Amino acid sequence: MMSLEGCEPNDIVYDALIDGLLKDGKLAEAQGVYSRMCERGYSPNVFTYGSMIDKMFKDNRLDLASQVLSNMLEKSCPPNVVIYTEMVDGLCKVGKTDEAYRLMEMMEVKGCKPNVVTYTTMINGFGKMGKVEKSLEIFRQMGSKGCAPNYVTYTVLIHHCCVSGLLNEARELLEEMKQTYWPKHMASYHKVIEGFNREFLINLGLLDDISEYDFVPIIPAYKLLFDSYRKAGELEVALDLLKEISSLCSSMDKSLYFSLNESLSVSHRVEKAFELYADMISKGGVPELSVIVNLVKGLVKVNRWEEAIQLSQSLCYMVHSF
Repeated sequence: MMSLEGCEPNDIVYDALIDGLLKDGKLAEAQGVYSRMCERGYSPNVFTYGSMIDKMFKDNRLDLASQVLSNMLEKSCPPNVVIYTEMVDGLCKVGKTDEAYRLMEMMEVKGCKPNVVTYTTMINGFGKMGKVEKSLEIFRQMGSKGCAPNYVTYTVLIHHCCVSGLLNEARELLEEMKQTYWPKHMASYHKVIEGFNREFLINLGLLDDISEYDFVPIIPAYKLLFDSYRKAGELEVALDLLKEISSLCSSMDKSLYFSLNESLSVSHRVEKAFELYADMISKGGVPELSVIVNLVKGLVKVNRWEEAIQLSQSLCYMVHSF
């Protein structure tokens, strides 16, 4: 109608229309408007390009996203770090981590430095593919190129190290993270998640961490490492980590005590299990029946039958009282 009335749409109109169509999920129509826009000699702004690339990856149209990026490079609208990072993230999500890494290298050649979000996305991409050594290599590259890792970076890398069994590396990362200033302050904690899209943070469970661990956001990383060492049978290290967690938290997390108590009991370390049980009680923890049952099993495993029978009798009283 505008054209019929002799009012030729300009780049602002085209950008607005493309944005509206993308928000409505109409990628094909948006693409048609984009083609017409280019034919008329107009170029979308960087935000419109970014929206198109994001939608194309969500619709699994990698070919179209790559074409749009090429068009940007050809025209007078060089991609910014946000668009490059969207491309890196999209490639990683479809398992094309090597291509994503080459793109990250290319953006540096084009004069656009990767930021902490770009590096973290790349670290996460290789980690999901089981290439944790490559993730660690990229982590070291960050420091050498003057890009400091943040809370999200450390959490992602610690998680992948734990999954791959690199527990010593994970613990070293945790110790390194403890030395930084920003996880200890709420304002800084909120600041370091800026730039990461909501979906990325939800997948990592970090949005929940913000509300649950406002004052000590480092706790989720501790718990991840604690659970990994416990499952690996390295119970002395798990005990040390539990002590550190307890010193940082004002409230006691009973689930950590319960899980470690069970692990100690089944691994014939019943003395340690009772010490942990006593520590839990001294901190005001109320034992569940399962904890007592595990202690009984632990006593049986080491042939301390008399004590096991006595504890079983107390268990009966507990059940009766309940």
